[in-house]
Amino acid sequence: MKVLAVDTSTSVLHIALLCEDNLDVRMIKADGQHSEELLTEIKKILNDSNLTFEDLDLLVSTRGPGSFTSLRIGFATLKGISLALNKPLVSVPTLKAISEAIPNSNDIVISVLDAKKKRYYIGLYKEGKTIAEIDGNAEDILDYVKDEDILVITGPDATTFSSKLGKLLNQDIKIVVDDQCYRPLGGVLIKLGLDQYNSIGEDDIGQGPVYIRRSDAEEALLKKLEGEENK
Repeated sequence: MKVLAVDTSTSVLHIALLCEDNLDVRMIKADGQHSEELLTEIKKILNDSNLTFEDLDLLVSTRGPGSFTSLRIGFATLKGISLALNKPLVSVPTLKAISEAIPNSNDIVISVLDAKKKRYYIGLYKEGKTIAEIDGNAEDILDYVKDEDILVITGPDATTFSSKLGKLLNQDIKIVVDDQCYRPLGGVLIKLGLDQYNSIGEDDIGQGPVYIRRSDAEEALLKKLEGEENK
């Protein structure tokens, strides 16, 4: 099976290509320039395996949360390929993918992304199962972790978040901060995508990115509409 996977939810662009038993995983520091890098890098990874878009059997994208603009670029690109060539597309949760990149952990893994406005996108997982996914702060997860012995914190913003969480926790709880803030996600995306495709099939045609919270533009529009209703 030939599977292309993409993640554009952070400043690092993750691309992976599974061609039968050969897995090619790449990380590109995009610095938010995903619109300029994505198609070029997809074509490179396909060309290096002597493949074309038509050869692909499955497309996998992260669906968020993450950067509003970057997520749209990645998701829209793969959805365009999917619709144009009638290729199945599945989308997987960004925070879960980040957590799955931690090898062989039996402890709670906490994935963290900066959500701006002094908040974080936080995902809590244990042995592959989702405990909670939150748009909030360190204090919002205390009830979930108060009885744990060890917490593993990963993701691009693990260090700053762990510092805040450590000030709130019982000292008996050990915090382990992942020393690789950007782990390669390509292999994880392929695995999650295949698992999802084999269990429930491709995404519904109406599926789009999942942001957890509204974008600034949506918030501004909502306030404008509410103001007009109150006139």
